[in-house]
Amino acid sequence: MRRYLFLFFIVCCLLSVRPVLAGQVQVFEPMAEGMSQRDLRDKARAQGFAQAVLDEAKGMLSNKLPEERVALLKEYLLGHAEPFIQGYKIVSSQAFPEGLGLTLDVRVDRRSLRDSLGGMGLFATLSQPQAATVVWPGDLSDEEVQALQHLVKLTGIAPAQGASPVLTMERGADKGTWKCRLSYDGQEWMAVSPDMAKAWFDLWPRFFDRPTAQAARTGGETLTVSGWFSPDGVLEFDRVLHGWDSAVQNAQLAELDMQPSGAGAVWTLSVINRDRLEMLLNAFLPQRGLSFHLAAENRD
Repeated sequence: MRRYLFLFFIVCCLLSVRPVLAGQVQVFEPMAEGMSQRDLRDKARAQGFAQAVLDEAKGMLSNKLPEERVALLKEYLLGHAEPFIQGYKIVSSQAFPEGLGLTLDVRVDRRSLRDSLGGMGLFATLSQPQAATVVWPGDLSDEEVQALQHLVKLTGIAPAQGASPVLTMERGADKGTWKCRLSYDGQEWMAVSPDMAKAWFDLWPRFFDRPTAQAARTGGETLTVSGWFSPDGVLEFDRVLHGWDSAVQNAQLAELDMQPSGAGAVWTLSVINRDRLEMLLNAFLPQRGLSFHLAAENRD
């Protein structure tokens, strides 16, 4: 029994570990006039980071993000991918007269990325856009208006006059800064940054990460699995379950049931792609002599 309690403790501790995945990417950065070799290498590395994070994001979104939004996400990540990078290694580097080719192994923090994609609205707007009122000043340049429109499309916002929430973009008091205000349900939040995209995405988690929005978009369910001979199998399956990012998120071990005949366990989780999750469960569990039941949580 003491050993079982220890294994249960280890399973619970695993839930707090931040999963990091290494992936290999190949990029080519063209040489621009007047660009130094150092600048060229920095730009190639930034492109590699963006591609690695984009590849992970597309998988988490079940490859359902429209191509236009994929392109906008890559554009955004070219300047905002580093917070998701846990480490990298240059596998090969090849210089050409036209530019630099790099092959990199990049370790991406998947949990941090998944949380950020949720706050950016990418999960919530996969199936349908989010209506919102977007307001901006009339003195924006064409380039600034285009940058704002790109953020609107990337987030999955359908601008509609009078809709809630309301996002107001203004020039900040300090030259070269942007001030964003988000109003919803009687509350207002503000963000200021010299980076328009940062000011924009600093606010949207206030809307998309609120509990009612998360429940509506993911659908809380319980997964019950039985048939293990010992908790060792629970430990193995928990690791597997947390790797199925494109099908399920927020999996938490809620119950471990030890009986003389064997072990069973219950997870609470948010289903992103039910068909894919059921396919993965059917491919993994029955061949190991395990049975499972997937059901919506009782919210009464």
